[in-house]
Amino acid sequence: MKKLSEIAWEKCLFAVEAIKEHPFNTELAEGSLDRAKFSYYIEQDALYLQDFARSFALIVARGPVKFMKDFLSFAEFAFIAEQEVVHHFFRETFHIQETHQLTPATLAYTSYLLRMSSTASVEVAIAAILPCFWVYKVVGEWVAKNSVVSSQNPYLRWIETYSSQEFSGFVGRAIDIFDEVAISASDTVREEMVEAFYKSTILEWHFWNDAYNQTVFDTLI
Repeated sequence: MKKLSEIAWEKCLFAVEAIKEHPFNTELAEGSLDRAKFSYYIEQDALYLQDFARSFALIVARGPVKFMKDFLSFAEFAFIAEQEVVHHFFRETFHIQETHQLTPATLAYTSYLLRMSSTASVEVAIAAILPCFWVYKVVGEWVAKNSVVSSQNPYLRWIETYSSQEFSGFVGRAIDIFDEVAISASDTVREEMVEAFYKSTILEWHFWNDAYNQTVFDTLI
């Protein structure tokens, strides 16, 4: 019998493949990605992580105590490793200047996560945050595998972070928690978990796409 994580992932495979093949990530692997596009992505990612942290806090407060240590470890990686190792490095290296803009995808994704972590069951909230980890792991490994002369790739720090064994371990544990809470969930909740996972995965694609196109939320034309 398939685990619920396998069912959810299979439903989203087309979106995951689209993310891997998106110009943002193919050019990232080549090292040819325009720095302005990557800088815009870093700014959007920082905005995303602020609300991702709030979502995490809500889940920790509502979730099973036995998972608290795991969630705190996830939070430490997401908000210390990502912010300090990845964001700080590129802000300093690329001399990134804030645009103070917001993409539609950033707003939609963070709003969805906050709503799920506030109003949905804990199981569904866990399902909603999982794609962020899982998709980044898969994309990071794909980019690392397809990176051309990685030592000369200006985005090597990003590639190393998301293709690392440490990050893979966090993702594996997050998937295990998803499956563990799914076991005792009702059929209705399990369906809601798959749907939340699906929506977040689709939002992942929009996040990458908006960053690549440097889309601005209130630009109407």
